[in-house]
Amino acid sequence: MADPSDWRSRFSHLVVVDIRTGAVGRLLRTDGGLVVLQPVTGGEEWTAPADLVRPATPAEVAAALADPE
Repeated sequence: MADPSDWRSRFSHLVVVDIRTGAVGRLLRTDGGLVVLQPVTGGEEWTAPADLVRPATPAEVAAALADPE
């Protein structure tokens, strides 16, 4: 059985933080200088400047999964 704390195995996309808002999302695609993100729990996509996102930490992903809002 997989380790449930190994959240990376649950995602096929890179998980990042939009540093403007602190929102955690899956990186769906890039579009010029923008990235298209979607919350890790699903929902409406949003765009962010590519230079204003960074990889999410395991703690940030866990918090986003625990609190979908």
